[in-house]
Amino acid sequence: MAPYSGESMTTTTVVSEEAAKAVDDWLRKPTKAEQEAKRSACLAAAKADLAAPRNEYKFSFPEGSRIDNYVNECLKDPRDKPLFNMLMNTCVISIPLLVSLFLFAPNNKWGHLLGLGYFLIHYVSFLHSYILALHYSSHRTLMKKDSGLAWFNNVAPYILCPTFGIPSGMYYLHHIVMHHCHDNCIPYDVSSTEPYQRDNLLHFAHYWFRFWATIWVELPRFAFRVKQYRLCAMSFVYQFVYFTYIYQTWKYNPVVCTWGILVPFFFTQFMLAYGNFGQHQFVEAGKPSNFRSTYNCVDCFDNTKSFLDGYHVLHHNNSKLHWSMFPETFMKQVDKMNEEKALTFNQIGFFEASLLIYLGRLDKLADKAITPWDASKQELIDIMKDRLKPISRPGHGSKKTM
Repeated sequence: MAPYSGESMTTTTVVSEEAAKAVDDWLRKPTKAEQEAKRSACLAAAKADLAAPRNEYKFSFPEGSRIDNYVNECLKDPRDKPLFNMLMNTCVISIPLLVSLFLFAPNNKWGHLLGLGYFLIHYVSFLHSYILALHYSSHRTLMKKDSGLAWFNNVAPYILCPTFGIPSGMYYLHHIVMHHCHDNCIPYDVSSTEPYQRDNLLHFAHYWFRFWATIWVELPRFAFRVKQYRLCAMSFVYQFVYFTYIYQTWKYNPVVCTWGILVPFFFTQFMLAYGNFGQHQFVEAGKPSNFRSTYNCVDCFDNTKSFLDGYHVLHHNNSKLHWSMFPETFMKQVDKMNEEKALTFNQIGFFEASLLIYLGRLDKLADKAITPWDASKQELIDIMKDRLKPISRPGHGSKKTM
């Protein structure tokens, strides 16, 4: 066998040294200066989110006009004006488009083109922001109950929901009563991510199928199980109304039913499943902790479209905390985030974070982590791997109340 050339030996040595250095970098604990830099990055990210413009809505009523002043008087919390504007925009733009689809779409290929156009305008313009507007207005009532706009409280959960593929009235039971009262814990939260290997796409596929296909039975069963008998009965009423709406619309015009109901249903249910699964991919086994059952995404564009939804640890710690207070509260609790080993990622949203998880690129995600700041890169990766494993909690149920 011919001996190695000097050049080959040098190249091999350089590669080996670089590999060894990379391993050392992963294992090395951050210095005090590096920890302080990450802490400062946390504060800077929260300040950036606090100062970022709101991109959830397209337009508002003219400031200082009679109607604008009237809306301000009716709002329960003036900080929710962007949320009102978002829902108002959807009513003004999407509802007339849907009515036009019912009135003018022919049951042929041209009707399908019109339906596709409606779907794209409706969804690209409003889906992301609407889901979070529905979310926060379910946690905190939007309009004063004794005001002239009290009826507007019903717009998001009953009028707009079916246009986005969500049966009217079902979101409150699913998200508030089940998900938050039982904190993603099995067996009570039937949409819990705990039983799954949460970096496995086949496991997500199973979760998504169950999310839309069996929830019709599991949600009323949950309500009955926790003695919410009225909500259980109402869930059957909501389902009856929703399926009647589908049936009658299909009889009237299959094109309208396809693009106005069926496509939105399957698309939104996928996005809701992807979102909930993604926000609860990192879950620590053992005693449930909101610091370690989800994670934060800060200083990212998504936060300007979702009413700062990236601060999900804070939201689960206190679901009544107003969304506008997330950055300030995060700054106050930043040391607690580090102590509790909460995961916070900078300049990346939940969608991209989930994608990196599925691709097995936890190393890239670790580079985005700014809490806990006292962990090495390898420790961060190990934490993430551990929190992706399936969890079994036989007989466990949260004691939270609504």
